[in-house]
Amino acid sequence: MQNSEAFLAHFSAIESWLRQQAEADRSISFYQLVERAASRNRAVARYRDDLKEFADLRNAIVHERTDGHVIAEPNNLAVTDLERLRSTLLNPPTVIPKFQIAVRLRTATDSVGDAVTEMRDGSFSQLPILSNGKVVALLTSETVVRWLASEVLNQLVSPWETSIEQVLPYTEDQDHYCFLSRRATMLDALSRFEDFAARGKDLDAILISQDGKPEQQLLGILTLYDLPAILEVLGLKRVSAT
Repeated sequence: MQNSEAFLAHFSAIESWLRQQAEADRSISFYQLVERAASRNRAVARYRDDLKEFADLRNAIVHERTDGHVIAEPNNLAVTDLERLRSTLLNPPTVIPKFQIAVRLRTATDSVGDAVTEMRDGSFSQLPILSNGKVVALLTSETVVRWLASEVLNQLVSPWETSIEQVLPYTEDQDHYCFLSRRATMLDALSRFEDFAARGKDLDAILISQDGKPEQQLLGILTLYDLPAILEVLGLKRVSAT
């Protein structure tokens, strides 16, 4: 199959999907179709410019023919990029199984010394905290440092005699983590990071459970360190704060 044939097949699949999303017939131009679908679908809005650029290339292939031959043959990169966009829109990659791991947990009554030791041994800086079988907080290394800084002058600091629940009040902003269901897409996860950034907040972790509920077993965790992997899968280069 020539590149032009593969390109047109991917484009046709995307166009058909967009018309379903926008509930539009063929009287609507592709540019109008993208705008209408973008108002309803955040993923389309994110790839608005890419879709229009691919439409321009499609027009060069389809609408400017001589003797039945195409006069523009897309390169391999264009076909690959369009194929990935098709997959992202029509079959969006989900956070599970990509980020499914055995999440380490601690209870609110455990000592902060045990928590810090576990974070050190596991080379991570966020630790979900349970109370009565429900995630009630996220302990971070920054919170521990803030607690130490406030207590060290008293010379009474004992991480082994201090419970996690005593340290949690030193969290700078209690709204610093959120939940997603196992069915959430990577675009959903990326949007959460962007939403927090737009509000001037840091999102330290996204916790994944069956239905995105704190009382359910955690199936995975996402942090800022996972953003490069998300962007690579989605074919994006950076996170927008808007």
